This record gives sequence, structure tokens and C-alpha cells, in this order.
Amino acid sequence: MRPLLAALALIIAAALLPSRGAQAQGSPPMPIVRVSIDPQRVVVGQQATLHITVLAPNYMTSPPEVPSFQLRNAVTRQLQSMNTNESQDGVPYAGVSLEFAIYPMEAGNFAVSDQKVHVKYAAEPPATREVDLALPGVSFEAFVPDAASGLEPFVAASHLVAEQSIKRSSDQLRAGDAVTRTITINAEGTPAMLLPARRFAEVNGLRLYPAQPAIRDKTEGRTGLLTATRVDAATYMLEQPGDYVLPAIDVGWWNIGSGKVETIHLDAVPLKVAANPAAGSTASIDRTAPDWTWSGIIDAIADHWLSALLTAVAIAGLAWAAPALVRRVAGAYRHHRQAYLQSEAFAFRRFRRAARRHDARRAYFLLLDWLAHVGEAASSRSLDAFRAAASDAALDREIDAVENELFAGRQDQSRWSPRRLLHHVGVARGRLRPREQSREASRLPRHLNPTGVAIAPAHAGRKPAR
Repeated sequence: MRPLLAALALIIAAALLPSRGAQAQGSPPMPIVRVSIDPQRVVVGQQATLHITVLAPNYMTSPPEVPSFQLRNAVTRQLQSMNTNESQDGVPYAGVSLEFAIYPMEAGNFAVSDQKVHVKYAAEPPATREVDLALPGVSFEAFVPDAASGLEPFVAASHLVAEQSIKRSSDQLRAGDAVTRTITINAEGTPAMLLPARRFAEVNGLRLYPAQPAIRDKTEGRTGLLTATRVDAATYMLEQPGDYVLPAIDVGWWNIGSGKVETIHLDAVPLKVAANPAAGSTASIDRTAPDWTWSGIIDAIADHWLSALLTAVAIAGLAWAAPALVRRVAGAYRHHRQAYLQSEAFAFRRFRRAARRHDARRAYFLLLDWLAHVGEAASSRSLDAFRAAASDAALDREIDAVENELFAGRQDQSRWSPRRLLHHVGVARGRLRPREQSREASRLPRHLNPTGVAIAPAHAGRKPAR
């Protein structure tokens, strides 16, 4: 009986083998995609690596099209990619392995899902096929260590160094001079975008002009180590004589290697500002103080001759009126004058007058004051934003020449020209300052009060009742 059962089993197996081979031959092999992420739990600001492997039968006719994997509240950048090949059930596969670094910006769960990759491959050379493959979803968690919960803001790195530098426009500071404080942070293992912004303290008697921050990332070719640099700077205009202190700055950060909070202390900066005899009582830049000099009066009349003429005629014509009316007119004039002192035209006139007098320091800081009046292009009083909005290479050269003379002490190269500076700033002013809306734009739509169609009254053609 047993020999009979064994023979029957061999017959059935022999009958099934050809059908399985035919089935395998009838379903061509498909591309393969694998996704993983590690580690599954990472400190905020540190790297979680997303691994993606895409394989296709035979070979790919072009690199696979993968998404950028941008996640909310995270910074993503692509790392290396490598070609790979393997065999599946005797079928050769070729493809590529990709890596993406994801840096979470806050604590929470992060998921990579609902993504597809587009693959073109040689199914039966030279014939090609295209297919969209859904990527398996993966997730990871970002957290802030309990020992670092008091850090605000939280910064994590394997190594971090902070330093400050102070530039003075002169060795013996006087009212009207400037001091620039620069804070530079270099970190390893975190992108520059995650380094916190540095806020500079305001000091009474000093006018603060913060600059746009500069950030830079660098990756070592052999080790793949990421280093980040952030530079924050601010210029203090010394308006009044006296003794001042720029407060000390403490930079706290989480050391990934030691698992501890570390603090870098940057010393306070004392400033002793002497009076400026050359400037007298006008050493400080006061945007509301009128300049009662002949040149100032002439500039004011030239800028607002029509308003001055109308005001003079109105005052002369109403001089005989009642005292209450005179006081009303005088109040309106004071209001108009105060509004002018806060206007863009007044700020630009003071900058123009300082430039014509070849006063580089006063012209530079009055230019920064004027930037607050020219709209969104320079509302932050940043020369970098103004340069970008103006897009004028000649203007950039003139501003660089002024800054070199004030802060770098180089007066022998690229000396600034007041005439060229005024010309290029004036051109940018005409394009960037806010424009008043036209009267036509302020009118009501015609359909609200039509005038083109006359409607006959109901009593037309009839005599009125008596």
C-alpha cells in the first residue's frame, strides 16, 4: 500500500510543477521599495535618518523620482545616494539607496506617510515600463530631555561655541559715534536654521539698529559631519554722553555627548561716551528736533513750498479774526508741522543734508532712520533688505564705501561720493516708498450711483393738482 501512495504523490507533484512554472512566467516581476527610519526616538534638533531603497527588475532607465519629504516643524535635507543590486528568486534587480536627514524643531510624533515614488525600468529590454509605488509609512518621536526642560530656547548639539566681538568707530568714544556688537555661534550636529535668534538689549541713550542674521551650513565630505554657523549683529548709535553697559549674554545648550546642560557666558561691554564738542548740543540724532539754520529753512521751504505759501496766506488773511480762530489755525499748523517732522520726506531731507555736508557717520545713521518710512522693502531698518529691494549694484558699492570708512577704517579705497549716494538712493526711493492711491480708485463703483440713464419722474406730462 505504501509504495502505491508514494507513486501517486510523485505523479501529482510532476503534474503541478509545469503549472507553477507557467504561472511564474505569466506574472512579470515588479519593482520593490523598502523604507525605514532610525533612531525611533531622537532629541529635538538632532538627526533622524530616513532610508529608502528602490529596486527594479533588470535595470532602471532613469533615476527614481522621490518626494522631498518636507515635514511640518522639521528641517529635511538629502544625504548620500548609492547604487545597489541584488537577486530575488533568480531575477536580477538593480536600483538605488537614498538617505534623508530629518531634524525635528519641536517635541512630538513625526510621520512620513502618503508618499509615492515614480520608477521607470526595463521590463523586457528594450521595452520600458513606468509605475508609481506607494511608500510604506514610518514614524519617529522627538523629545526634550527632562534635565533641559528649563532651556528657552532649546538648543542641542554635539559641540557648540559662542563668542562676541566689539567694533568701535573710534578709540575714544564720543556722542555721535557707533559701536557694533557681533555674536557668532558655531555648532556641530544641528542645522543653522535651528540655532536661536539673538535679541540685543535696548539701552537708554543708545539707538539700536539690528542687522539681518547670517546663517551657514557646512558638511564634511568624508565624515558627513554637519557644522552650522549663525552670526547676529547690532549697531548702537551713541546719542548722549555718559557711562553705559551692554548687558552680558548667556547661551545655554544641551550637550548630546555628555547629556548635560552647558552655558556659555559672554561678558558685558562697558562704554564710556564723552561729549562731542564739534557737534555741540546736536550730537544726538533727534528725529523731532527742527534744524533752525538757513540751510534747514531753505530745505524746508523747497520741500514744502506750496504748504508754506498756503499757510502764510491763510495766516495773513485771518490775522484780523477772533483770537479763537487764530488759535485754531495755529494748532492746525502745529499739527501739520508735527506730522511733517514724522514723515518720510523730513527723514529723507535730513539724510540728504548730512550727505551734502560730507558727514559720513551722520548720513549713514540718518539713512537707517529713513528706512523706517519706505514701506515693507525696508521696514526693519535693514540695509540688507533695502539693497535687495533696490537691486542696484552701484548703490551697493556706495553703501559699502561708507561702511568701510566708518567701521573698517579703510578710507583710501572706494571712497564714498555724496553725489552718487544721493542719486542712487533717490532712484530707489522713487520706486520703494508707498504711493497714494489715485482718486479714481477711491470713488464708489458706478453701479451704486448710475448717471448714464435718466429715469423720467412718475408725474411727467401731467399738470400738478391744484
